[in-house]
Amino acid sequence: MNSLPSFILLLWLSTISAPLSATSSEKGFTSIFNGKDLTGWEGMPGMWMVKDGAITPKQSTINNWVFWRGGQPADFELRLSFRYHSGNSGVQVRTIEFEPFQSRGYQVEVAPQAKMGLWHHSKAPEKYRSKLALAGEETVYAKDGTKSIRQVADPDKVKSAYQEDGWNDLVVIAKGPKVIQKINGVVFSQLTDHDEKYSTSKGWIAFQDHGKGTNVEFKNIRIRIDK
Repeated sequence: MNSLPSFILLLWLSTISAPLSATSSEKGFTSIFNGKDLTGWEGMPGMWMVKDGAITPKQSTINNWVFWRGGQPADFELRLSFRYHSGNSGVQVRTIEFEPFQSRGYQVEVAPQAKMGLWHHSKAPEKYRSKLALAGEETVYAKDGTKSIRQVADPDKVKSAYQEDGWNDLVVIAKGPKVIQKINGVVFSQLTDHDEKYSTSKGWIAFQDHGKGTNVEFKNIRIRIDK
């Protein structure tokens, strides 16, 4: 029997079983950072810059944010790479700019491994909720603000996915009342928020410089907006 048909069959099987290319997995995504300057972004004057292809703070002593001005999406998937060196930072989504370059909303913490997770960050005078969902947690807020937490994964294993002082891939998915955080392909924390006082259904995307020597980099920033 001629071996050619078998060869063709094996070639076809290897083709259909191959993983999707990066291009295929990025369908519907738009780059929102050009890697050269802060076009499309706005922060407190003199506080942010682009260095080596990444957005980074100038290590001020003032807590402030740089905002993507491309809209205030509701349902979306945000993808980016970040590298943490020191201090305290974060990626805010569905956030409210309650005064110029000051933010209140959901924040994916970018900090030492022990603090990583979803937080509610604000400099606003009223009380806010602080920790929402940490490593391996699935948190649900009821309409009246009652909080329930399930530990759905081993926190140490989840935290080990995060590489301090190395580049990490972050995915934030917001859909309806849910916000999901993934780091390097691992679901890190999950939130379902029905809280009538503090939940937000849409808002700005922003990066934080907490001051106090914050040194962090953000690059390869893409978004797919569903709503």
